[in-house]
Amino acid sequence: VIGHPFNPPYLLPLVEIIGGKQTDERAVEWAAAFYEVAGKAPLVMKKEVPGFVATRLQEALWREALHMVANGEATPEDIDIALKNGPAPRMAVQGQCMAFHVACGEGGMATNLDQFGPALKWPWTRLEAPELTKELRDQMVEGCNAMAGHRDFRDMAAERDRKIVAVLKAVRDG
Repeated sequence: VIGHPFNPPYLLPLVEIIGGKQTDERAVEWAAAFYEVAGKAPLVMKKEVPGFVATRLQEALWREALHMVANGEATPEDIDIALKNGPAPRMAVQGQCMAFHVACGEGGMATNLDQFGPALKWPWTRLEAPELTKELRDQMVEGCNAMAGHRDFRDMAAERDRKIVAVLKAVRDG
């Protein structure tokens, strides 16, 4: 049985759980119960996929961000502003699927897919990773260094952790 936590694991509750071909289902159930008692949010996967679920979704965002920086469409700061002030707060209370379901009112996901489904074929998303050239690497490093300023990574991690705890408490208590 694999229990794959999400980073930082001491704060974020997600643990993706998968058993092997010869794993007794009771072992998977025990692991899920263990993580739940430990205050985690276990996700028992139906089958093993490379990168698990959450990391795969995160990587899709990461690839798009790298493409936008590489193509001069956005800076690392632009991307972080867009995420922090757009989908990220909403995702703290609704995942991507429910956000799109609720956004289309009474028709829900059916309306969403019927109305916006054809746009999925538009060439505005790029699922393949961009070439990580020295120029792209340097743009990402310089952009992140500019956002960080003179702050030490330990201070930034502590601030991140305080804010994650506040978000998790607000969602739990809200």
